Amino acid sequence: MLHRVASRGWSEFWELWLLGRHFIRWLGLGALTGGLVGVVVTYFLKLLFWSIAVTTHWPAPLLWVALPFGGLLTGILIHYGAPDAAGHGTEAVIRAVHRRAGQINWKVAPIKALATITTIAAGGSAGKEGPSAQIGAAVASALADAFHFSPDQRRRIVICGIGAGFAAVFGTPVAGAVLGIEVLAIGDLWYDMLLPSFAAAMTAYLVAQSLGLTWVYPHPHLGLPLSIALWVRMTALGVACGLVAYALVIAMEAAHHVAAWLRQERRWWPPLLPLLAGALLAGLYAAVGPQVGGLSLGLLNQALAGQPVPAAAWLEKLVAVALTLGLGMSGGIITPLFVIGATLGSALSLPLGVPLADGAAIGMMAVTAAGANAPIAAVVMGMEIFGSSLSPALLMAIVPAFILIGHHSVYPSQRIRVAKAPTVPITPGVALEDLPRQHWTTWHSGRRANRIYRRDAAGEPVHELPPPASAAPSPGRSPSEPPGGGTA
Repeated sequence: MLHRVASRGWSEFWELWLLGRHFIRWLGLGALTGGLVGVVVTYFLKLLFWSIAVTTHWPAPLLWVALPFGGLLTGILIHYGAPDAAGHGTEAVIRAVHRRAGQINWKVAPIKALATITTIAAGGSAGKEGPSAQIGAAVASALADAFHFSPDQRRRIVICGIGAGFAAVFGTPVAGAVLGIEVLAIGDLWYDMLLPSFAAAMTAYLVAQSLGLTWVYPHPHLGLPLSIALWVRMTALGVACGLVAYALVIAMEAAHHVAAWLRQERRWWPPLLPLLAGALLAGLYAAVGPQVGGLSLGLLNQALAGQPVPAAAWLEKLVAVALTLGLGMSGGIITPLFVIGATLGSALSLPLGVPLADGAAIGMMAVTAAGANAPIAAVVMGMEIFGSSLSPALLMAIVPAFILIGHHSVYPSQRIRVAKAPTVPITPGVALEDLPRQHWTTWHSGRRANRIYRRDAAGEPVHELPPPASAAPSPGRSPSEPPGGGTA
């Protein structure tokens, strides 16, 4: 009896020792990563804002010339410097985490920074957070090289770099930490990464703040009275946000296909594609105005302040973003999601009987949740920015938006851990970009894509699909553990 008690006591002590050592180690590594990322991202953002301030005062004809030239310069930087710097960046980091244990070429950080500046300062319609996350991940990967980390340790510290980059650029450390984890896979949150990711995000936020970086937020919202009518209105807004986010994904995919066709079939020199994007954007701005170019922070702030915005602003921004990022220019995607969501929410506020500022705030977070497949991070970010009193309305809109975009994302390298509905024949464990879309034809024709179905006790179909052998395990998981399992 005494032997069993002593053995159990030793086991409890050993477990506590291992957990304490893990806690201290990753708290320190996360803080170190966050500090470095905070410094690098802060000075990148300051350089970006300075370049925008310079070009803001240029006359319109000069800007129309600068757009194709900026696109060409961006294309040359990416093609000869770091091809992974193309697009909005975060999808390349997610791919590196899943397929290369977080190994990222150190040249990505400076090339991504310069390519983003030449894109946005010239008028390309993109954001600043994707480059910040990719720069943060590159800094973290370089740190892993310096410490000779194992592949699993490298993957973990790169995830810290992602969260730190998001936290520094948004000024939302809690949401940044969650978003850096949640964007990796649909239906899975790596709980064992919460501690180091939060340590990195909080440190990056504090370092950026100490270096003079500021974030302007609207006043906290008072919230909307809960009622069945509000639920119906928010559900309708969420449906619209999910469909618009889906339209953005499709538009970006179409632009990618056009770019691939020009490169492969017409033998275009790759830097010509961003030049083409700049020329098309110049024509778009001449037709609808330049307010949807660059970061579009003026349009975003106008919507969040409760001021009316053009009814078609969300559509104009959507087209501009698809051209910018789909044809090879560089920049982030979250800020465009903010702008599209806020202007859409503002446009739908009057028909839905919602205050303009509240509709814009809720639309902003719902489109972001759908496009990034990150509903938890979107709710947390909405609470950090707009106040917790708006959280019920946020959740009412975010959930339908997240569901209705389906298994699509602005991050095609995201992996599916759990399907969004048990009746949808989706293979878990694969990346969205590797998902064979042609199976929908066979599914609708009755063959169900050669999948084996059985019914559970409730009558729901169960898809008996083993995870693909090529699916890489998540941090803290053994290769044999099925996708969807979490670690405490």
